[in-house]
Amino acid sequence: MNYVTVIYLLNIVLYVLYFLGRTGSEVAMSSLDYMVTGILSLFLVFAGYLNAKKRMIYRTVLWVFFVNLFLFVCSGLFDQFGSDFNILSTSNSDSVLFSLALIVYNGYLFPLTLVLDGSGLALIIPVVLSFILPSLGYLIGKKLHHNKQNSTDT
Repeated sequence: MNYVTVIYLLNIVLYVLYFLGRTGSEVAMSSLDYMVTGILSLFLVFAGYLNAKKRMIYRTVLWVFFVNLFLFVCSGLFDQFGSDFNILSTSNSDSVLFSLALIVYNGYLFPLTLVLDGSGLALIIPVVLSFILPSLGYLIGKKLHHNKQNSTDT
């Protein structure tokens, strides 16, 4: 079982449940919103750690990054080439569908997306974090697992 896959999908569900249960406007972010995002991000680090502990290959933590990269590239391509390139684009050459899919797929980063709204970073940061967080957990798991093996060998 790929723990990063399960945790990433669980993050989407948990944040949707949290977001729908919130009171107040969606643009007013509280410290609790940032704390929930931080905890869900730590879940991804832990999932990468579990993948390393179960001796899975490094590629198992990267599939989320590749999905995010695909959505980001499609968003950029369809935005650049406009309605001549994609029937899903709007008349202003905005790739709303792929950008929305990228933001929804990384819903646990919603407070960060609102802070960076209006800049290209709102789409770049989720892609980068989908690489860094599980990879960090995987590297920690490899180091800790490797050190435990060395201590039992002596």
